[in-house]
Amino acid sequence: MDELKKEKEEGLDLEYLLDAPQQLEESAHKHQTPGFGIAGQLFASIAKVLVEKLGPEEGEALLKEAVDFFGKERGKRIAEKVKADGKPQTFKNWLIYTDIDSTKNFASEPEIDNDDLVAKVTNCTFCNGAAEWGLTEYAKIYCKYADYAIHEGYGAGVKLILEDRFSSGTDHCIFRFIMKDANK
Repeated sequence: MDELKKEKEEGLDLEYLLDAPQQLEESAHKHQTPGFGIAGQLFASIAKVLVEKLGPEEGEALLKEAVDFFGKERGKRIAEKVKADGKPQTFKNWLIYTDIDSTKNFASEPEIDNDDLVAKVTNCTFCNGAAEWGLTEYAKIYCKYADYAIHEGYGAGVKLILEDRFSSGTDHCIFRFIMKDANK
């Protein structure tokens, strides 16, 4: 009996399901959306529905409001973790206490330029996830607002200049993080 017919006629049992984790390991998780990609798919799906229902201007305005709220909350929560450990609210501590694994989700090439951190992000699981579903246009809305809101919520006074892949037409984003007062 084939597996689908067995499931439909006999239902499920633990003995039948016990090898699923092993088969998942053997497939090296190749069927899963990596990292922050599932969030990209979720956000872009919601954005698509809102923009189609409300129109581009009203839809984006509502999404901006939601992304600002989400980003500020993320930033505040990162700041709370830093403070709870008795650390100062520095940019370095933002990097240490951030709520997402940047090394796995946003491959970047960092450099220091005129005392600013400049990070060229060449691989973003958020954008890649949305792109897999053909929803890149809607992911742009998140990217346009999120990082500014996160840093505003964190409150360390970082100035962020973001040149994203969408407005620049490149295959990467460039984040310039400015902490030095003279550079702001």
